[in-house]
Amino acid sequence: MNVINLSKRITATIKSYVCNLNDPRFKLLDTGFHGDLYLLKLVDYLLGKSDTFVETGANIGSSLLYVAKKYPDISCLSCEPDIMAFNHLKRNIKDVNNIEVHKNVSEPFLKKIFVKHHLSEKNVLFWLDAHGYGFKWPLHAEIQMITNQLSKAYILIDDFKVPGLDMFLYDQYENQICSYEFIKNYLNPKNKYRIYYPNYTERTSKHHPLKGWVLIEFGHQEEIDKFNFIKRYL
Repeated sequence: MNVINLSKRITATIKSYVCNLNDPRFKLLDTGFHGDLYLLKLVDYLLGKSDTFVETGANIGSSLLYVAKKYPDISCLSCEPDIMAFNHLKRNIKDVNNIEVHKNVSEPFLKKIFVKHHLSEKNVLFWLDAHGYGFKWPLHAEIQMITNQLSKAYILIDDFKVPGLDMFLYDQYENQICSYEFIKNYLNPKNKYRIYYPNYTERTSKHHPLKGWVLIEFGHQEEIDKFNFIKRYL
């Protein structure tokens, strides 16, 4: 390659990088968790009972940063396979010390951290968000691994179908619908689960519509019925 062509390629790469930095898809718009104030209140409550936060599908780190900065004593572990999103993620978290991220899909990521961080001995809040459009979701494997390898956990799943509240958006791709019906056969039947959905219709986010979610809890003594903005399903 001659010097002129090399110079053109370097210039194009720099321009592409600058454009990516300014891409609105990669801007931190809120405090994470879609900026949903009700969900954030529940997350704060659960983090108060946890020492480890595990996220699958970090994107650029909005939710990860919310947890890591507000709870510096909590170990925050996450993964993101998309190279462009991962580069923005690394830039966004560079000054935060309690975050560990992996450029990987969720299954090998979870297998690694279960052993490395002794998660069976920890109080863990999971935020499962590695699903979307254009690919086969890892949600079945995530649920199997968590409920088979741990004796207790809080599992929040994003973009989940909320029964009876159609204003909540949820993910659907081909025959995959992010719902209880989609995951129920992958829950370890030896555990006793308590499952909670949102019980509100008010949009509190400045940047996002209402996004559905579910909380699956097992292995803890106390119930979480103290909040009037959630309802128990099972």
